[in-house]
Amino acid sequence: MTSVLHSVTPADIRLTPFPHIVIDNALPPDLYTQIAAAYPTLDQIMPPRSGDQPYLSNSRYTLSAWITALLDDLAPAWQAFIARHSSPAFFEEVVSLFDGHWPQALLDHLGGSLRGHRMGLLQPSSDDPPRLYLDARAEINTPVYGAASVSRGPHLDTPNRLFTGLLYFRAEEDDSTGGELHLYRWKNGPIAGFDTFQLPEDSVEVAVTLPYRANRLVLFPQQIGALHGVGLRPPTPHVRRYVFLTAELAEPWLTLPTDEDRAR
Repeated sequence: MTSVLHSVTPADIRLTPFPHIVIDNALPPDLYTQIAAAYPTLDQIMPPRSGDQPYLSNSRYTLSAWITALLDDLAPAWQAFIARHSSPAFFEEVVSLFDGHWPQALLDHLGGSLRGHRMGLLQPSSDDPPRLYLDARAEINTPVYGAASVSRGPHLDTPNRLFTGLLYFRAEEDDSTGGELHLYRWKNGPIAGFDTFQLPEDSVEVAVTLPYRANRLVLFPQQIGALHGVGLRPPTPHVRRYVFLTAELAEPWLTLPTDEDRAR
């Protein structure tokens, strides 16, 4: 299975407002078409509720890699795609790509290197947990009922995360507007409570806006400046589809920078 990073090099890294890549046509077109056709349905990811609105409006539902591996009603191509992007080999691709851009606090927390740690899929706890947890999960933002809304505004991902990747699977028939990805910067430096679900709008400002586009990959290391959020979505019957690529620790490593950190 071809990786979404198969043609990406360090020259593709953008530094504003924080290190990240934006890759259009991340998968070869024929492969993308095959994988997109196999994308799990909303009902496969989350059984509907009864009533006129079987799902909450503009809400996120997910299907993690460890669950995907157990389901026999998903296409083999989807199984292979998820397995490839939740593997130690893909983790190594990400580590190598962003060499020189990993936060020193993360390296220090891991004893100096992201390499050499036992890995496993992100799943319910086990008797012998790994050091690093990997995941590639199908995620869907449900249709928007009633008023326009934002599924999640400016935020930092969880402080135990190592990197965040988003591969968009916008459907051909999706004629909705909004739902773009915003990359933010701090207005006056990081604030206490940076790990809240959604940050105050007056603490950040939009630096880059990336439209929700089929076969577009956005990927970046976690750090105190890796602020992002999803734009306003007007009412629409369409879902917003993407695969979330990540690795994380059982414990948090990201904290507010100290004076010593700023002096480095």
